[in-house]
Amino acid sequence: MNYKTPVAVWLYMILTTVGEVALFYSAKPDTFGVTIGIGVIAMINSLIAALFLMNIRKEPPVIQYLMLAPLALIMVLILTMLFAFAQ
Repeated sequence: MNYKTPVAVWLYMILTTVGEVALFYSAKPDTFGVTIGIGVIAMINSLIAALFLMNIRKEPPVIQYLMLAPLALIMVLILTMLFAFAQ
């Protein structure tokens, strides 16, 4: 079996998790930019997990684009919550 891709995805996710933690502790955690940065990194991680670990990359392009719609909706909802509760 070819384990190169899952191991590379796993290492990428470990590195981005370390990056998220470093981003959180590098600046004041209440700043809006840190929150957006962590949200963007989390969205990219979910996209990578869906494409590679759930084998969506082998599906037709229509299915791949349909997968982006819920991600965009989640991002809009997160931004709405951030703006609603920002002080």
